[in-house]
Amino acid sequence: MQGTMKAARIHGFDRAPGAGGLVSLDEVPIPDVGEGEVLIRVLRAGLNHGDVHMREDAVTYSPDVTMLPDLPMTIGHDGMGEVVEVGPDVRAVRVGDRVVVVASLTCGHCKYCRSERQHLCSSKKTMGFVTKFGQSAPRLKRYTDGLWAEYCRVPATNVVRLEPEDNVDEFCKVSQINVGYRALKRAGLHSGETVLVNGASGITGIGTVLAALTMGAAHVIAVARNPVRLERVRAIDPRRISTVALGRGESITARIQELTHGQGAAVLAELAPGGIESTVECIKNLEPGGRVALISSNPETLSLPLRYLMIRSIEFTSVTGRFLVDVAELLELTRRGVIDTRPITTKYFKLEGINEALDFIEGRGENDPLWPMYAAD
Repeated sequence: MQGTMKAARIHGFDRAPGAGGLVSLDEVPIPDVGEGEVLIRVLRAGLNHGDVHMREDAVTYSPDVTMLPDLPMTIGHDGMGEVVEVGPDVRAVRVGDRVVVVASLTCGHCKYCRSERQHLCSSKKTMGFVTKFGQSAPRLKRYTDGLWAEYCRVPATNVVRLEPEDNVDEFCKVSQINVGYRALKRAGLHSGETVLVNGASGITGIGTVLAALTMGAAHVIAVARNPVRLERVRAIDPRRISTVALGRGESITARIQELTHGQGAAVLAELAPGGIESTVECIKNLEPGGRVALISSNPETLSLPLRYLMIRSIEFTSVTGRFLVDVAELLELTRRGVIDTRPITTKYFKLEGINEALDFIEGRGENDPLWPMYAAD
């Protein structure tokens, strides 16, 4: 496909606190398509706090980040679109199909990729995000750019086809359930168990609550600071969801002991973005043999006696990125009415509103929608 397109791109980083406006709307060539690739016209693409941090200074996003991403780079790592061109060997999707994009890229052949542990692949990259596309994965360098653009080139193996009747505005939200869904899978959640979600009122937090309900959790205890947002979480299913509002001064320990009759929760999904006290208290309110699924990027040190963790037999697991098989499963669960994505609320922006959308994440109020998203129409 010939011509140019508009794309929201980062050219550099400003280390001054609070510096904004670093994402520009550029006119760039429409990507070419080779073997094993598809070109999509982007219909929806979301943003999150990671994009805000990256706009200001990628190095401060995590103490483990030692390399800046390749620049300039189109941002956006959650989205979907319509296929407008396919490579000569692509058979699974056709021009005109609408697809969800899985922006996590891996080598596909290492021992981790072959055993459904793609998040551990040494070549793992994320389209449109902070990771550097260097010499370790030269093939993946073609997919540096993300989805906040009119068009995006994607490996054909990283798209999942939608049905013609699927609602774009609802099915695009599946990516926000994906991480919690995989984390709870890795934690071995069984139907009938009680799940504790710390940091439940954000986008991924609500997605994790929806995942827990879908997987058969009998009881979900949602912990967060904002009581207004927490009440919306409880309204998803008042019979199965209880809340602990830290901003209202409620005690995690007292509330969980009351709700579980002193037993404690079976699984903790940990999403709190900062502050370690609530994390420690939640872990101490797990039942013997409880499992912790780490989802948060909180950089603070977790300090708990090894003796306590050993005697209580507490297990830890974690996950990063999206899994293709999970997206397919979640789409079908949404299609069949098992998952209702409406609690993940969205606010739409045009491409030229990229910095306004990033500012929205930092300044959104308790009554604002959760997820800023580019909408092509």
